[in-house]
Amino acid sequence: MGISDARERKAAALAAERERLARVRSEREQGRRDSIWQEFRVSSELIADLKDAVEAAILAVGPSGGETAGKLSVLLDGKLCPEAPRVLLELLGKLPPDIGVLHLARLHEIGVPQVAESGHAAALISGRVEPTEQALRKLQDFSPELDLWRDAELLRLGAKPKSPERFLAHAPLVLIDDFLDGDPSVSLTGGERTDGGENLYLLARRDPAKLTDEQLEAIGWQDELWRRRVATDPCQRVPAEAPESAQILQRVADGDPLALKLLVGLLQGKPKQLVQHVLANPDRPAGWPRAMFAERALWPVLAELCRGTDLPGNGQGPLADFVAWRDLRAAHRDLMNVSATAYGMLAPHLESAAVWAREEATAMEVYLDLRFADPGDSQPLHDALRRLSALDSEHPVIRGNIVWVRRHLETDRNNRGPLFNPFLELGVPHGASSEEWKEAWRGLRRELRGRTEELSDVNRAHDLLRDIEARSDLESNPLYVLPVHEEELFPSPRVPSLTIPPACPLDRRTEPLNPQERAPLREAATASVMRMAVRERTP
Repeated sequence: MGISDARERKAAALAAERERLARVRSEREQGRRDSIWQEFRVSSELIADLKDAVEAAILAVGPSGGETAGKLSVLLDGKLCPEAPRVLLELLGKLPPDIGVLHLARLHEIGVPQVAESGHAAALISGRVEPTEQALRKLQDFSPELDLWRDAELLRLGAKPKSPERFLAHAPLVLIDDFLDGDPSVSLTGGERTDGGENLYLLARRDPAKLTDEQLEAIGWQDELWRRRVATDPCQRVPAEAPESAQILQRVADGDPLALKLLVGLLQGKPKQLVQHVLANPDRPAGWPRAMFAERALWPVLAELCRGTDLPGNGQGPLADFVAWRDLRAAHRDLMNVSATAYGMLAPHLESAAVWAREEATAMEVYLDLRFADPGDSQPLHDALRRLSALDSEHPVIRGNIVWVRRHLETDRNNRGPLFNPFLELGVPHGASSEEWKEAWRGLRRELRGRTEELSDVNRAHDLLRDIEARSDLESNPLYVLPVHEEELFPSPRVPSLTIPPACPLDRRTEPLNPQERAPLREAATASVMRMAVRERTP
């Protein structure tokens, strides 16, 4: 080994020693510098990130940081700042909450233990950590504002509030509505809120049967009030000022098929199935469930649904009764239109097992025979007397019509006059008001212009009614009256019990929160997190 090699080894050794000493000095200096951050209790490899976070906070506060920023800035010069974590949190408190919460979240990410609780909330509320259900449920109950934001976020995710009882008691009504919409199992006692009106509203949304009529009035729930009124007295006429839901029920009672279609969505269980079957098969009434014919209040709307459809007129039971009723009403309508087509509707029921149907069909056919007969021919009157007497009925209308026939037989054939009821001739019910029959007469005069014979009958009917009214002697000059069984054929409309829906929960009256409306919740929660952070001290 030469002299040059020895020199090189010595130089290398000296260089290595110098590097070692420099490293020791650097480590000592770094240790000294790190020691000023030891109050933050973060690992040494994160001190650089912590320093950046402190510097960013000081810059964000700017001149408004004042003495607090001055105290903290000595850390950046490598000098000790007593109670540095407390001073830093105090400095963050000078920032606008939405800015301060970002710095707080960054400290949480670095692992500063002094912000372990507030930092977790800051990370969620700032969006630096995704607010999942699991993460939200880990939030402690620090403030009402933060609790409300957390529970609103849980609802947005389709989850329950962390404390449902407290939420029901204190959350805004719109969020309670969100809760009830998302969880049908929530039950209410009616005493959750301090506001009595809100308690009634929420109970109506969940269990309306518990509310009295007076309470329904208090919250202005007219639909349920009228549903109850109709259910209690289905014969009362729903006034025009009643809500639409009640008007639909009245229209069903009046025989409007469209109203039945509108109503089906509110029905439940078997009633809904029955109505759906009928609506799906309007042209096949023979296949309708027999239960639909059991309630006569349904007959008007069923008759409209199957108008023009042939049905067997024989047999017994609810369907046969309905067919007779439907056909006789149609015959009466044709009769008032002076149409011979009524004969075809009457024929199947002249020998009906139902006494009322047999009497009604016979009385109508007798009237038609007389209406189309020559008044001077006595034979139709004799036939009418025979057929009406054969009914052997004690019904006052039948007995009165027999008297009318006999009176015409006893009258000289040249003075008998027309063999019709002038009310029916004008197409109005027997006994209609003066205004009604006169309006009908004017309408027929316009309709029958140029048809001399028909106009003559209409005008004779007008003159008869005018003379009867002038003498006020309808009682002493009886007419042939139809229908015989008016209460059977044209009963007062009655809302069918099958179509009265059960009490349904009240629809919400608040609009769901949109993103803009959620912003104040977040802002209030953010401010509370920052207040909480400032109050925190080194454990």
